Amino acid sequence: GISDSDIVWKYNISESDEVSKAADQLVAQGCKLIISNSYGHQDYMYAAAQKYTDVDFVAMTGDYAAISGCDNFYNAFTKVYESRYVSGVVAGMKIAELVKEDKIPATGYDADGNVKVGYVGAYPYAEVVSGYTAFYLGIKSVYDKVAMEVSYTDSWFDIEGEGAAAESLMADGCVIIGQHADSTGAPAATQKLHDDGKICYSVGYNIDMLETAPTAALTS
Repeated sequence: GISDSDIVWKYNISESDEVSKAADQLVAQGCKLIISNSYGHQDYMYAAAQKYTDVDFVAMTGDYAAISGCDNFYNAFTKVYESRYVSGVVAGMKIAELVKEDKIPATGYDADGNVKVGYVGAYPYAEVVSGYTAFYLGIKSVYDKVAMEVSYTDSWFDIEGEGAAAESLMADGCVIIGQHADSTGAPAATQKLHDDGKICYSVGYNIDMLETAPTAALTS
């Protein structure tokens, strides 16, 4: 119900002191509610909340507002772990199908007979960890004998880095590549190896990855 004329947007704000500068500018423009949308913005938003006590600050994907002692600082995020769990169920169904059809190569199992699953994560933040935990549990709800390896890129968006991480995981034998990173790098790498005959599938994030990985993408 807020009119467009009452909303001020700031784009491409890095996880740096740029957040503080943007907050200062928004307060100067009269904004009474300021929302950030990246985990790395949180510390700067907390500092701004302490500085401007008559303005409300919401850090999306943050995790310590409740214990900050700051009455005008909040955290919010969608329950993305729920959809992560469902995407894990989809991955588990594919794994069960591959096992039944005896299509998983020997390299796709670890020493204990678990099917190997890979996950490309941006950072070891609570948002990412809760997501891949839910993904893993979703898989195990369908096919229990799985082991998951997580590779971090230290970036939310890095096409080459995410692709390289996916390639490394698949080189280790992982047959499913999940992701909590924003680019098409991992699905593209998975599709390339899938086209070369490797047993590997992708579970994407943010957008439909069928255009990037038409035969390797299971869901996003």
